[in-house]
Parts: sequence; C-alpha cells; structure tokens
Amino acid sequence: MARTEECPDKPFDPSNQRNILITLKESDTGSSVTITMTKKLVEDNLFPWWDKRRCKAFSQDSFVELIDLFEYDSKITITHTVRRDPDGNFTFYGWGTILATRNFKTGDIIGFWWDKLHDRLNFQLVMNA
Repeated sequence: MARTEECPDKPFDPSNQRNILITLKESDTGSSVTITMTKKLVEDNLFPWWDKRRCKAFSQDSFVELIDLFEYDSKITITHTVRRDPDGNFTFYGWGTILATRNFKTGDIIGFWWDKLHDRLNFQLVMNA
C-alpha cells in the first residue's frame, strides 16, 4: 500500500491555529521566483512541528535548507530552497515554478500548513482576489 493511501492528504483546515495565511503581494506574483514568510509566522506556526535539528538549523543566521511545498489542489510537490534573510525572515526560492503552473494574482490568499506525516509544507488557494 502506498504512503498516500495510508496517510491521505488533508485539505486546508480553517480551524487549525498553526495555519499561515499569506495575501499575495505584487512582489509574490508576476515574474517573482520567491515568496517570503516572516520570522514570527515561521517560528510560531512551523517550528512546533519540526524536529530539533531543523529548528536549530533554522535559528542560525546563514540557514539554507530544502523544503517540499505540496499544492493540495494539483497534487504537485516542488522542492524549494529556504534561506533566512538578514531580517530573520524566510525566503522560499522556487515559487516561480508554482506561478508558472498556477494563475495566482496579487491579493489572492494562500493557506499554508505543515504536514508532519509527509514532512512538507502544504498550501492551497483559500480565496481569490
């Protein structure tokens, strides 16, 4: 039995307090290749799900790591390089690949949530602009 059959993907749950909601800015759409999440969002909503090694790595100023982003609707997973910027925020490189396949617009709201079973960050369009 495949892992997805044992642990099916779960859609965005609006009642989950660990969700990250991002309203896309102009810098997140168009020709963008990145999307940025604030230090507070990542530390409050993702760190609790991660193992100590990943949290420790993320806490360092020069942090770089690969994280899978899974789009719930298309069932496509794209690996992103995540870097901690000088302000402590987290920039996800690879977002341009998602934009090439999806027609996200400035003002769309995207919901992100950590999928501990699959060790990835899931996302789904929550509301169109």
